Formats: sequence, C-alpha cells, structure tokens
Amino acid sequence: MLKPFEDIFEASKDAIGYAAPDGAILLINRAFSELTGFSREELLRMNARDLIPEQQKEQRDRVVAQVLQTGEPAEYEIDYLRKNGSQVSVSVTVFAVKGDAGKPTGLAAIVRDLTERKQAEEQFRLLVESSPNGILMVDESGTILLVNRQIEQLFGYERAELIGQPVEVLVPQRVRSHHAGDRDEFFAHSELRAMGKGRDLYGVRKDGQEFRLEIGLNPVRTRGGMRVLASVVDISERKRAEQTLKKERDFIDAVLETAGALVVVLDREGRILRFNRACEEATGYSSEEVMGRYVWDLFLIPDEVDGEKAVFKRLRDGEPRNDYENYWKRKDGSLRRVSWSNTVLTDSKGMVDYIVAAGIDITDFRHMQEQLRKTERIAELGTLASGMAHEIGTPMNVILGRAEYLLQRTADERMKKGLATIVTQVERITKVMNQLLAFARRRTPERRAVDLGEIVDDSLELFQERIAHSRIAVEKSIEADVPAVSADRDQLIQVLINLMVNSLHAMPEGGRLRLSLDREGGHVRLGVSDTGHGMPEETLSKVFDPFFTTKDFGKGTGLGLTVVKGIIEEHGGTIAVESAVDKGTTFWIRLPIDAAQTTAISYPPPRPG
Repeated sequence: MLKPFEDIFEASKDAIGYAAPDGAILLINRAFSELTGFSREELLRMNARDLIPEQQKEQRDRVVAQVLQTGEPAEYEIDYLRKNGSQVSVSVTVFAVKGDAGKPTGLAAIVRDLTERKQAEEQFRLLVESSPNGILMVDESGTILLVNRQIEQLFGYERAELIGQPVEVLVPQRVRSHHAGDRDEFFAHSELRAMGKGRDLYGVRKDGQEFRLEIGLNPVRTRGGMRVLASVVDISERKRAEQTLKKERDFIDAVLETAGALVVVLDREGRILRFNRACEEATGYSSEEVMGRYVWDLFLIPDEVDGEKAVFKRLRDGEPRNDYENYWKRKDGSLRRVSWSNTVLTDSKGMVDYIVAAGIDITDFRHMQEQLRKTERIAELGTLASGMAHEIGTPMNVILGRAEYLLQRTADERMKKGLATIVTQVERITKVMNQLLAFARRRTPERRAVDLGEIVDDSLELFQERIAHSRIAVEKSIEADVPAVSADRDQLIQVLINLMVNSLHAMPEGGRLRLSLDREGGHVRLGVSDTGHGMPEETLSKVFDPFFTTKDFGKGTGLGLTVVKGIIEEHGGTIAVESAVDKGTTFWIRLPIDAAQTTAISYPPPRPG
C-alpha cells in the first residue's frame, strides 16, 4: 500500500477492514481495532464471521453473498462482538474488490459505530412515547412512519395497523381530499406552524367517531428525505368547556343587557370596563364612548366627586359591599338620581380585581315621593279647610256684619278707619277660606261645549277699567274656526281671571297683556302673556305648589295657581309656564277639543285692544 493511502487508511475515524471471499481478515486499520477491542494481530488471525453474534450470522452471510454475486455494494446494520463480550451496533458498508479478471478477490468493509445514534434514537423513542400528546411522523407521500402510544389511544388503532398507512386514514372522509392538498402545500413551504390554523380540525377514530383536535407540525430533514413530526391533541373536552363558558358568558351578557338596572363594571382604578344597555339609555352615552374612562370624570357633578371617591376607596381597601346614592350627569347635561349597590370581585389572593355597581334610576321615584307628600298636604288642607270653614266662617260673618253695621252708624273718623280695617281683613280671611275650600273640595266640572273666545272676551270685560288706568295694552290673537272644548264655563272663567290678575300685578308700571287662542292637534291652546318682571328658573318649578307666592306678605295666599292647575287637570288638559327675568311670563293652557262638536266656531277678525 502506498504511503499516502496508508496514512489516510489509518487516520480514518471509521473502522475499515479487508477480508478474503471466505471471510478471513487480511487488513484492518486502528479504528477497527479500537471498535472491537481486539489487537491488530488478533484480528488478522480471525474470520469476519467471528465478530458476528450467532443469531445474526445468517443476515451477514446473505448480504455478503449478494455483494459477491452482483458486485454491487450493500449497507446493513448489525451487531459486532467485542473482546470484552459486549456488543456494539454498527452500520456496515461492504463492497467487492475485483481482480484483473474482473472477479471478486476480496471484500472491503467500512464500519461505523452506531452507539450514539442508537442512544439518540432511544432517547427520541422514550421522548415520543412519554409525550402527553399524540405523536406521529409521516413522509412526503403522507405515509405514517411512526406513532406513539397516545396516537393509539386517541384513534383506537394498534401501532402495527397504522405504520405504512396513509395519514388520511385518521382524517374524516368528508375532508380527506382537502387534507391531501393541505399536506402537499405544507411540504412545499414547510415551517414550524399549526396546520389548519384558524380552522376547526377533526380526526376520526377506528370506530368512525369524529373528534375535535389541534395539530402542531414540525418539519424534519433526514437522509431519507423530508419528514413531518405532528403533535396531536384531543381538544374535545376543552371545546366543550369553552362552549359551556361561552353559553354562561352569553347568558350573563343577556342578563346584563336586558336588565332594567344600570350595571357598571370598574377596574380597581375606577376605569369603566362594562357599561350595559340600561346605562346607555339612562346617560345617552354609548358603551364605546365610555370604555376606559374614569367614572367620576364623566358622570359626576363636582360636589359629589370626593364622596364617590371615598366610597370607591373603601371598596378597594376591602369593604365587600356598600350602598350609595348620587347624581349622574347625562350626555345632554341633565341630571338623574341613581341609587347604587356596589360589590367587589377579588382574585385568589383576596385582592380586589373589579367593582360591580348595580344602580336604579330613582329620579321618577323621588318625584313621585314629592308628589305624594304634596298630595298628603293637600288632603290635610282639605280636612283643615273644612274645619276652618265651620269653626271660623260663622264668627267671621258675625264680625263682618257688626263691623259694617257700626261703620254705617258712626261719625267718628278714627272709628270709621278702624272699622274699615276690620272689614278689609275679615274679607281677606273669607277669601282665603273660599280658596281653601275651592282647592280642597274640587267639584266635578259641569261640562258642556264652551266657546273659549267668549270666555276671553268676558274675562277682559271684567278688567277693562283697571286696564285702562294701568297703562297696559291688550293684544288678542284669536285664530278663526277654533273648535269648542267640553268644559265648565265658570271654572274656566275663574282660571282666566286668576292668570290675568297675576299678569296685571306683574306690570305695575304698565306693559302689554297678550291673549292668544289657536288649535294645536287635538287640543285648543290658550296663551296668557305679559311683559312684567318675570321669574327666575328656581321659581318656575314651584309656581303651582300650594302656598307658594312671590308677592309680599299679606298680598297673596299662594293657592291661586294651585287651584288653576287643578281645574285644568280636571278637564284633562295641561298648563305650562315660560318666564324670563325682566322679560315677562307666558302661561300655556291646552284643553282637549270637544269630540261631540263637529262644527268649528268662527270668530270675527280681532279688534285692536
């Protein structure tokens, strides 16, 4: 052997040997000796078959015979016996060495130690078998090369039933054709990813039962070509749990969205996380507009911010629940009174995660309470008025009669002045008593078709002299063909007189009194306007309350407008007031048109007042 080739031969890490056709070892390198544990001299006295375990000699002889017969090299795996009695797995590549006549003169073999590969394969096998997920490997044609125990359990097959089968056997029949195309696409653009991501994937068991699964795919390049290692997880239980959870969430969402109560969920900093439909309707804000915003920045009036934050702090610091009442400001700026019941939701460590506030809009309830209190006061006034009419009315009539009698008989001016004062005050008491009785004993209206235009004219006639001396101009705007209303004529005259008296009192320096009458849908609208001193906003809300008056003490009872409102409502109508300071006041009365009247009442053109 030439020196360069001898050096290469000896330096090779693979074991290299040469033997006669009958197996007698003729030449080996150092690596061969190290692999088997035999010295060079010992090996040169041995036959290659001496290194093969008895049960594997037939396999070795069959390969050698094939190489000698065909002259083609062959590769096979086998165990070698070592000098210490152990065995080592090796890969043997054997080829024939031919003489000048072209016939084999010997066999050369390159032997590689497979110990590390076998250990890696064993570790891989153990890893695959111990995986909680199903593991299978397929080649580019989709043929199953490897499965683990979990795959057997998931799909109901024995391992031997799957090895060599197309992977589509594990796919439902209805999607097999699509699966083959997906598999080809994956091999063409292989990367670590989830096959079918974004789609529902199904597997089919041996018994034909389908189940939901999730697959992770990992491409592996081997000497035998591209392989794909698939991790398969049965997600049937998870999907059922997700579906159950979704149903629960949908149920909770439906309850929250259809509940009449206002429901707000806040994080521990006070930012809004949930805002149900009742909240949207109550505030005018959409859920999207309020998400992530602080509740006190958006809804609370300045005077209540500190109180709200104190309540929130108590909840965050561990108070499990509390109740609170405040105003919420709507998007349009109006206020609603809300009663809240607040509860905390904590994490596993007891720390507050969320605060759930359930509220009831009590604005109307508070209004009803106020109305109830007024009704109770009115009932009490009725009882009081009846008693006063009996207990005070008779003595007052006697006093009035005697005072008037003495006033006619006396010539003493001082006496006359005193008696006149008595008469005036008794008449005032009598007037108050009569208004109380009218207010408390509101009689049922005696209705008939009434011409409101005539009532306007008759009422104005009563005030002609006073108007003439008060520098007050009168304007009338009476629409033609205004229908009649079904009403008690006397009560409507009382209403109009009361409103006109108030207007005249509001214009001590003169002004303009305007009376209008027109049709508005199914109602007749009567307007009484003045250009007097007007009323501020806080007064407008109280003008119809019993005993509320803006006049000086002794000049008004505070019952006039209360009686007016009662009469109008008894007729099925409404009364409203508009006013501005230093600009004047307008009362609008709306009464339903008399359904029995088929012909409208025509009025002549208005005359200048």
